[in-house]
Amino acid sequence: MPQLPTSINGVTIEFSQTVNKTVDQKIINALKHCIKPNIAKGYALTKIYISSANDSHKMPSRHVQGSGKAVDISRINGLKMSLHYKTNKTVQEITNAIQNTFETYTHKRENFGPLLKNKLGKPHPVSGHGDHIHISVN
Repeated sequence: MPQLPTSINGVTIEFSQTVNKTVDQKIINALKHCIKPNIAKGYALTKIYISSANDSHKMPSRHVQGSGKAVDISRINGLKMSLHYKTNKTVQEITNAIQNTFETYTHKRENFGPLLKNKLGKPHPVSGHGDHIHISVN
């Protein structure tokens, strides 16, 4: 199984110490699709923080299904979404752009975060996810 890299499209990826970086290749491809320095016009993305991948969840979570079909991104450029999404324009614009761009990814499944809560491209009621982006693939 592939491993999450430490950089995608020139954007640095940092990880929680508990992250199992072994994931489905479609997750890596999804990140390549929506993690880019210029993802939000006028705002530079330099770094993301993955707080969870193929770890710390229980079935039926996509994090553990099929060896890592989900990741959680909780920081943008070193700033926690939980503290800065509502007050920092850079964090908000980049977070929104990541979620909107993930909606155009062929193998998208879940796209939960501060902006959207979609499953298979349609609104899906789910609690939480105001402090991170959760993306998963089919």
